[in-house]
Amino acid sequence: MICIPIVGPTEQQALKDLERSRDLADIVELRMDLMPDADLKNLMQAAGKPVIVTYRNKMDGGQYRGPDEERIASIRKAIDLGAPYIDIETSTPGPLLKSVLENKGQSQVILSHHDFTRTDERIDQIYEIMCEMPADILKIITYAQDINDNLALFRLLYRARKDEKKMIGFCMGEKGEISRILTVHFGGWLTFGSLETGKESAPGQIPARILKEVYRAGAIPPEAKVFGVIGDPINKSMGYLIHNKAFQLTGLPHVYVPFLVKNVQRFFSLFEPYIGGLSVTMPHKEEIGRYLGSISAQAKRIGAVNTVVHENGEWVGYNTDGTGALRALKEKGEVAGKNVVIIGAGGTAKAIGHTLKDAGAHLTLTYHRNRERGQELADQLGARLIHVDAIDKESPDILINCSPAGMTPNVNQTPCPASCLKLGMIVFDSVYNPLETRLVKEAREKGCTVIPGVELFVNQAVEQFEMWTGKTAPIDAMRQVVLDKLKES
Repeated sequence: MICIPIVGPTEQQALKDLERSRDLADIVELRMDLMPDADLKNLMQAAGKPVIVTYRNKMDGGQYRGPDEERIASIRKAIDLGAPYIDIETSTPGPLLKSVLENKGQSQVILSHHDFTRTDERIDQIYEIMCEMPADILKIITYAQDINDNLALFRLLYRARKDEKKMIGFCMGEKGEISRILTVHFGGWLTFGSLETGKESAPGQIPARILKEVYRAGAIPPEAKVFGVIGDPINKSMGYLIHNKAFQLTGLPHVYVPFLVKNVQRFFSLFEPYIGGLSVTMPHKEEIGRYLGSISAQAKRIGAVNTVVHENGEWVGYNTDGTGALRALKEKGEVAGKNVVIIGAGGTAKAIGHTLKDAGAHLTLTYHRNRERGQELADQLGARLIHVDAIDKESPDILINCSPAGMTPNVNQTPCPASCLKLGMIVFDSVYNPLETRLVKEAREKGCTVIPGVELFVNQAVEQFEMWTGKTAPIDAMRQVVLDKLKES
């Protein structure tokens, strides 16, 4: 289930938010401590679905300012009004807590423990103490200081399921977002999602629409595999949009999540039993290979892994940046025997260069300021090296920009002047934000065949999806998801 917290701050706003939440929420939480002047009876009648009534004090992350006796009196009023669920913290003074647990009427009690600073090593002991209390649902929420803190909650959810205890459990904070997505998958009773950005009731809360429509968070079955991208930072990745859409359209129950990873070795050793495959982004593309069973010959030559697949009982590393580019190019024509100029000498240029060399293309690389770096890659590829200003004299069949020139916010930049662009040339820009770079726009005006940067991102993701699943990827829908997201920004 997905629960949307209603945070006010006024009764009028809360009523509007209840209406907006109808199609997204399975249950709503009325955070009465955040709207102290609202009429609880009116809100319960307007909800149209089960409600959790919460009066959280400041010590436990809420805003209730009165004494505990008044807070408990408010909770008793909610019980008298027939609230389906009431939430009360373990930190409530013993006699007051006992009075609620033993006189709950028809309401079910959610007994909550929150830690806004860390995930305590004694979390199992906390769970055991809470199990001794006559609550209907246990709720343990901690703060993730590290991605691996989420595993403590996953293990606790598994234990609660074996103990036949209903439990809500996940981590807060950016590093805890994955547990908000996966908690129901691992046995959690529900997860919380905000009505929209800005209406969060706790740090790291994800909008309910994304939880429901992108991640299918309330309905990920136990047999689903968990895929994801590891990187640092990870908040700009669009992989969660493209791969979850592909899973949905191909009828697969799997989910793809962002893993904010600092320590690759520790992450991989601990999360390995939980994952079905990985995308890898900066700064982990080179290091991840050390912890895999094998690496493809092409990924070895490139010196970077961006895809991890489980094959024949071991983890295998691949690089789909180059093959994704090749797939996009082959849709426009043959590559073998063509003269290709690549602008840039970074990781993308290296991946595409090795792949096109294997495909039989004749390569020329360019350098701008750092000739030494360009020469090193040119030597690896057996390619010529020229200064970027000399492209005008080349007239290549294919021109590929692997530099960041033209990327937002520097949208007026271009990696080469329009005079380099000739009628009939294929121009491929790896930059996908903005959707139409200055290079792409000028290439269209010159009558070139254009491949915008979004095609590189989409095609490398298509390669990943097909490696993981063995199914044909729904490329058109995957492309449209990326286009829609980029147009929003």
